Amino acid sequence: MRYFARIGLFVLVLFIELRPIGAQQPELPRPLALPDGSQAVSLRSLVEELEKNNPDIRAARYRFEAASKRPSQAGTLPEPRVQIVNFGVGHPFSVLNGSNFAYQAIGASQEIPFPGKLALASEEARREAQSEFETYKGVGLDAIARLKVAYYEWFYLSKAIEILGRNRDLLERFEKIARARYAVGKGLQQDVLKAQVDLSGVFQQIELSRQRQASAEALIGSLLGRNQNVSLGIPAEVKRSTLDMDLNGLLKAVEQNSPRVRAQQHMVDSRAVGIERAGKEYRPDFSFNFQWQHTGSRFPDYYMATAEVKLPVYFWRKQRYGAEEAQARFQEARQEYRSSVQQAEFTAKDQYLVAKTSERLLALYESGVIPQASLSVESNVAGYEVGQIDFLTLTNSLMSLLTFEMQYYEELAKHEQALARIEPLIGRQLVQP
Repeated sequence: MRYFARIGLFVLVLFIELRPIGAQQPELPRPLALPDGSQAVSLRSLVEELEKNNPDIRAARYRFEAASKRPSQAGTLPEPRVQIVNFGVGHPFSVLNGSNFAYQAIGASQEIPFPGKLALASEEARREAQSEFETYKGVGLDAIARLKVAYYEWFYLSKAIEILGRNRDLLERFEKIARARYAVGKGLQQDVLKAQVDLSGVFQQIELSRQRQASAEALIGSLLGRNQNVSLGIPAEVKRSTLDMDLNGLLKAVEQNSPRVRAQQHMVDSRAVGIERAGKEYRPDFSFNFQWQHTGSRFPDYYMATAEVKLPVYFWRKQRYGAEEAQARFQEARQEYRSSVQQAEFTAKDQYLVAKTSERLLALYESGVIPQASLSVESNVAGYEVGQIDFLTLTNSLMSLLTFEMQYYEELAKHEQALARIEPLIGRQLVQP
């Protein structure tokens, strides 16, 4: 977009129009006011800050770290127990040899679940940890996608305010020109009224765009964990990214690589192990105890070893319902997996169509609409100079050109936002920050 050449063209038009009535030489359209010393903020720097400071990402990482500690706990034997015994006769602290029955003993016991129970519990926890890891990845990609969507909205609105500001400046000058011509009897009152109406409309658009821009900045600040009173600055220029996948390849990537889908798949696997583990609960657990006893000098020391079996005799009230619960949780996980696949594929296809439509529209703007609008402006300027085009037609063509440029940036933002929304669904970047 050759903005400076067009601004020069606009100034030339104003000079031609103002010279016959002796008005003051117009100034160049003033640029959008920016904070002193502000620099363009790149998307890359914001993404790096997001990965460090976003609370959702940090919380998801801690959830994964917590889940990764459970497999070892679930697969380890219960803690052994140590026993110390002082068996007396007559009073609690009778000494040895005070009775033939008195003794002191030390022993240990260990509970041992039925073979396979601990391994299955550890495997179930391990798969849950894998699910949490994929969820952690998904949370990070979702947060980055939200940041990119907000950034491109911020970029578009900044461009829109800049273009509307130029439009406002031109309309203010056109309104002055129309009033001056009308005052000396060379213009029409309808030209003055039309310029004033258009100027009011532009002021309204600028205020709405500023409100939307402030909201986009607030969302970015929230994602970054920043103080809302701190200004972000101005966005850097955005270049159109390339979508190098067809729809079939995109849908296949969603099913294979989406962190959310993979998290649900690991949860299905975990619940399947849970069914097998619930079946093991019908099996008995064991407990072994060994005790060494010291009886004093009259009798030799001796030991005692015992074994216990915990029988699941209430299986119809406990284990049976545990197995049914595990089966229900498995079916729940399967349905959530199917739902996540369908939702991800729908979103991917929807945003793919948005991106492809935006690509065609951008090509149309670049090769047809904007060049044609520029030629129309040049033709209208030439016609106006020789009296073949009226003032209203000239102003309309100038505003149309600025409107098309604003629509171009809006479509560019839509294209990049669509790719950003696809990224969490396929687990890789399409828009390079």
